[in-house]
Amino acid sequence: MTALTTQQQASTWAFGPYSLDAEGHLSLGPSAIPLSPLQRRLLLSLVRHAGHVLEKETLLQEVWGHTQVSDVSLARAIHGLRRILDRGPLGSSVIRTIYGSGYRFDASVRLQAPKETPAAPTEPGDFPSALALSHFVEGLVQVRHRDPQLLPNAAQHFRHCLAKHPEFAPAQVQLAATLLNQFHWGQLSAESIETEVEGLLRQAEASGAVSDQVQGLRVEVLSLLNWQPQLAEARFASWLPQQLPPGAPLHGWVRHLLATGRPAEALALVEPELSSDHPSGWMLAGLSQLQLGRPEEAASMVRSQLCLDPSLAAPRWLLALCLAQAGRPKDALQELAQCRLAESRQVNLQAATALVLTLCGDKQKASSLLALVLRSPKQQITMTSLWGLVAVSLGEEAAAARLLHQAVQDRCGLAPFAWTLSGLMRHGQSAALASFQARMAGFFELKQAPIEPDLSAA
Repeated sequence: MTALTTQQQASTWAFGPYSLDAEGHLSLGPSAIPLSPLQRRLLLSLVRHAGHVLEKETLLQEVWGHTQVSDVSLARAIHGLRRILDRGPLGSSVIRTIYGSGYRFDASVRLQAPKETPAAPTEPGDFPSALALSHFVEGLVQVRHRDPQLLPNAAQHFRHCLAKHPEFAPAQVQLAATLLNQFHWGQLSAESIETEVEGLLRQAEASGAVSDQVQGLRVEVLSLLNWQPQLAEARFASWLPQQLPPGAPLHGWVRHLLATGRPAEALALVEPELSSDHPSGWMLAGLSQLQLGRPEEAASMVRSQLCLDPSLAAPRWLLALCLAQAGRPKDALQELAQCRLAESRQVNLQAATALVLTLCGDKQKASSLLALVLRSPKQQITMTSLWGLVAVSLGEEAAAARLLHQAVQDRCGLAPFAWTLSGLMRHGQSAALASFQARMAGFFELKQAPIEPDLSAA
């Protein structure tokens, strides 16, 4: 590595809402974040080499001043810094382990004016207040549980943050992503969030500070919310997938690939970034394996995620689904019993439970859940694609036809993933399922090479 210039040594770095001065003092907006001297030196070294693999020997020399440091001491120092960052808006995954080489800092870092250059006066409100930031961080904590039942509360925290600081781009992005997540889990309709999500993304885009996250979400909006995957391919072909930043932007494109029936491509993108010390990406890898017809491999992927954090709700349900698809009903029901979604009082989320139950052969309980839904007014039924698959599995063809038709008509949030779910071939005689798959293919099956990209739109 080359020596740092005098300007770099005297500068302040910014990444997301954080700032880091040349002495390693870290701030989140106006609030200082306490770091030990070792942690300050470690973070400085990582940030100075952001985007590049920082080899172990270089890191040791810059942080400790020599290379006679045990692997345990280095791992402990990295873990401690990750724990501090994990409490904030960017999470701990910004420090990426590159096995056999070293570490890489994956956040987008901006070099600010040197310290000796007087900074321009700032207007009040340039940074969020401590109260706004506390709402933002609490929203992130709720989201990271991967529990759809907590999503409304997370969205409320992001709204409180924006009420205090309307121009805070990270909160705009997180609220848009949370609304999309609620849509996938049947808590919000496509029609109810389209205008708000577009407005949030426009505001965030104008800031220029979160462009990668915005681009990733725009792919999902076009493909999974508006059901226009061809347009997503066209507009973002110049940016994706070769230049995908890790984390959220990459995951947005992976979901697009799964919706368009390309699980092998999805797995090839997400697998290299999987980390044994961070739960990000494992569920998407599991979905890719499941769509490839490999339920045992899918279960193994999801187990890796649950080993890192056993409290995650959605991965626990996916593990139960994988085991049911693998023909292991006893194991699937054991996992379902540990899943908080199975205890949910939200009728829409009971579709996830009912699908596992019917695949495990517990048709009586699944039928009872389905009967409750069918007695509800049509406009109150959500997650209709999963309820339709439950009806197909139970042999209730009329109910299946009604529910799956509604899933397409209302753009059910899980329909882009449900139509390619492996194991459906066992219901090959279902006319309702065949019609659903044909209609979904009309939206999501890419029958031609992607059109030339519209560079101005991306």
